[in-house]
Amino acid sequence: MGLENFFNPRSIAVIGASNNRNKVGFALLTNLLKSGQRTIYPVNINNQELAGLKSYPSVTAIPGEVDLAVIAIRADFVPQILAECGAKKITSAIIISSGFKEMGEAGKVLENQVTATAREYGIALLGPNCLGVIDSQTDFNASFAAQMPPAGHIAFLSQSGALGTALLDLAIAQNIGFSKFISLGNEAQLTEIEFLEYLAQDKSTEAILIYLEKLSNGPEFIRLCAEITKTKPIVVLRAGRSARGSKAAMSHTGSLAPAESVFMAACRQTGVIAVESIREFFNLAKLFQLGIKAPLQRLAIVTNGGGPSVVTADLIDLSHSLSLVDFPEATKDALRKVLPPMAAVGNPVDIIGDALASRYADTLKIVCAEKEIDGIILILTPQMMTEVEATAKLVAEFRNQKPILPIFIGGPTVEAGLAYFKQNNLVNFTFPKDAVEALDDLARRAQKQEKIIESSHAPVSVSTPSLKMLSFVDMSKILESAEINLIGTLIKEKKELAEILSRLGTGPWVMKIISPEVVHKTDSGAVKLNLNNLEETEKAWDEIIAKNPTDQFEGMLVQPMASGKEVIIGMKRDPSFGPTILFGLGGIFIEALKDTSLRIAPVTKKMALEMIQEIKGAKILAGLRGEKSVDLETLADLITKVSKLAINHPEIKEIDLNPVMITLETATVVDVRIMV
Repeated sequence: MGLENFFNPRSIAVIGASNNRNKVGFALLTNLLKSGQRTIYPVNINNQELAGLKSYPSVTAIPGEVDLAVIAIRADFVPQILAECGAKKITSAIIISSGFKEMGEAGKVLENQVTATAREYGIALLGPNCLGVIDSQTDFNASFAAQMPPAGHIAFLSQSGALGTALLDLAIAQNIGFSKFISLGNEAQLTEIEFLEYLAQDKSTEAILIYLEKLSNGPEFIRLCAEITKTKPIVVLRAGRSARGSKAAMSHTGSLAPAESVFMAACRQTGVIAVESIREFFNLAKLFQLGIKAPLQRLAIVTNGGGPSVVTADLIDLSHSLSLVDFPEATKDALRKVLPPMAAVGNPVDIIGDALASRYADTLKIVCAEKEIDGIILILTPQMMTEVEATAKLVAEFRNQKPILPIFIGGPTVEAGLAYFKQNNLVNFTFPKDAVEALDDLARRAQKQEKIIESSHAPVSVSTPSLKMLSFVDMSKILESAEINLIGTLIKEKKELAEILSRLGTGPWVMKIISPEVVHKTDSGAVKLNLNNLEETEKAWDEIIAKNPTDQFEGMLVQPMASGKEVIIGMKRDPSFGPTILFGLGGIFIEALKDTSLRIAPVTKKMALEMIQEIKGAKILAGLRGEKSVDLETLADLITKVSKLAINHPEIKEIDLNPVMITLETATVVDVRIMV
């Protein structure tokens, strides 16, 4: 399905065009009339002329061909109008109108009618309930946004029209240029997936910003993003992260958001930069406007104010992945020659408050020549003698030698510098935190995981209340098929104990009840440890039964007492992304500490090893304070086996291997729960 007509159509029908300034149809027509040499056909049954153009009573009355229909009429009229577009052979349509699934069940029925009509006539459909689209590169504005943003190389996909217009307005104020803006609305047909595919090939787009409230296809999102981020950074601001936020997203778009932890795992695997605030979102856009799309991790600070440079240095030291470069003595000597005696020639370089533009220039010549530096943070605070505009010009002059992030701190006194930045497609970071946070966020891209392996699994609708635990026999068979060994023997009668113990050999042994009604075995006294003889074992049997009466008794699992450190390996099938693999410290630690890592299946061995190292308890597994380390390779193999099992058995909704006892030589599964 081609999308080019959404961005560069030759002819557009504006259905619901109006001469009333308070109507969306007026804003659409006004914006489109500014969109270059295109043929515009207003459609309004009540007007013969609009904005100096002949108006048509219906789209079928238009004499020429139409590439794109933009529809802004009452929702209940939309299905009929879309059918007329189909009869007119219009292949692309934007439905601006609201009143569909975001309004409840009746609106959902209406939206389904619209989708069916689009499918019947082969119409590529954007919306409904959207703001429209903008292509700044072709000077095309099919939206009711107040202004056209400057042309640039950042694409912006938004599931919120309001946030879209707010960011567009901010972009205009600070000269951030966009290649394309797409308001997705309810995504009745076209979703973020189709537009990501388009933007991946769009030569005018070098970076992508996305505001998400829900995902249409998690596995496809992962596949696409993993490919796109090889050449173009992607930043995602996702709403619905909390329980209250998720409810709000549902009322706004009619869709639920995926679990936050799973979404973050998907971002880590694909190199997507996930941000938590609009401010972070916007500051990364500033980086891209400066042409900075690759991580800058080794930094220098040039400043005329000591306080701001100390704040900036602190932020860099506290960041996840940034550092200040230690200058060699030769660089310091060169700086001493051009700076006053009281200047600081380390890093930060404090050229002191009376610095004119020439002192900034002399310093930048030396610092830009330092090979170990990836980028420079240039700080200006306004003093009586500060040459603000002249210093701003230096940012443009030296940026081809090293990427420079300007931080001009102040109000009216720095306005001349900010005006120069705007005239020359540059931006300013108002505060050090904005610049450092953006650089730190971008550096996450350098830590992206290996290429995602394609898999056939698709999102599965999961209803937790309907989950059922498999029988122990069935769980054992599934684990065996995946080459996962669960130790122990299941017996149904106490009289079998003697034979089993003789077969298991010398104790100690463990005994635990197997029943779907007994979940937390330790809390309910359903497991007994360190049993050394038949007498102790028979007594343990009676105590477990007494404390755990159940109508679903499958038997007692008798196991050799396993040693080692406890970990958990689990899987939960996420509605958006499919199988999600979890790793962490096991036993009671999983409940108390919740120290876990996540990945979306399929998980490779390399990814599994990264999961192990990612948890805070990794030091314990590596051998803290003289303790023996564990077999990380075998543990990683076990994680990949669980991943494969989840993909091969789509009927399985949850898996818990908890605990797994891991030693220097082995990884032994002690207990399991498999839910379908």
